[in-house]
Amino acid sequence: MRASKTLPFAAAALALALGACSKSEPQPAAEPKKDAPEAKPATTAAGPTTGAVATAPAAAATPAAIATALPAGRSAIPTLAEWNSQQKEVTVKGSSALSCETKVVREYLRVSCRGKNDTGGTPTNVVVKKGGHGEAFTYVGAGVTSLVVPFVEGIDFAADFSWTDKSHTLSVAWPRGSARPVVVGVFEGAKSPLDASFDKALADKACQCHKQVTGKANCDDLLGVNADCARTYPNDCASFLECSRGEPGVWPRCQAGFLNGPFGFCYKQCDPSKSECGPDESCQGDSKYAICL
Repeated sequence: MRASKTLPFAAAALALALGACSKSEPQPAAEPKKDAPEAKPATTAAGPTTGAVATAPAAAATPAAIATALPAGRSAIPTLAEWNSQQKEVTVKGSSALSCETKVVREYLRVSCRGKNDTGGTPTNVVVKKGGHGEAFTYVGAGVTSLVVPFVEGIDFAADFSWTDKSHTLSVAWPRGSARPVVVGVFEGAKSPLDASFDKALADKACQCHKQVTGKANCDDLLGVNADCARTYPNDCASFLECSRGEPGVWPRCQAGFLNGPFGFCYKQCDPSKSECGPDESCQGDSKYAICL
């Protein structure tokens, strides 16, 4: 187990959890030899010789002591038994193709990858890239990679999972002030049935709206389809299509963490003083209004 150095209690709590699974029996105390005379302190003319006083070993950390190190409102890290008893998995896009198990127990998310992925590679490593606030920890074993991180409101987390043939970044986010996401995380670039079904549904909706508004029999000249516009104008085909074309005055309502930018489309909000944008993007704007472009 490779725990984050900034969170010593995580490793300790995990050790306690694993220790609870030990089946070893206590060893009986060795009986003193009956024919051995009782040891007596050596004496001198001045009296008994005193040896060095043995110092009692420091008391081991208790679960109660470890719990005091937890952030306010945080519960103890789930035990192995708790993870095993949780049969239901949560939705993390791309996890099925990568043979990764995804579970949530209380406020903790565990992503555990084992076996071959969709291209035949096996797990080799996992490294935290962003977030976690010292509470994320990882495990890498023979053909297994595992990550545990608190899934709480405000999390903006990323970790790189690697296989023998490729790597994918796991992104986990829950913007403050928003409802708990149905899709807990995304393995960026990994195949997911959610992508195909969502894209097809969105394309079908846009085509139906295009036919309804223009009276045409096909969608050959349909320009642009935007998911934020579809969410903003679910029952207004004309506005949905105008918004998707980037027409002025018909902008989408962006979700938390995103702002309207060029053509009114939604772009990820960023801080110019930090590196928060994706590859080939830069944070443009000022401290009051900046987006990734």
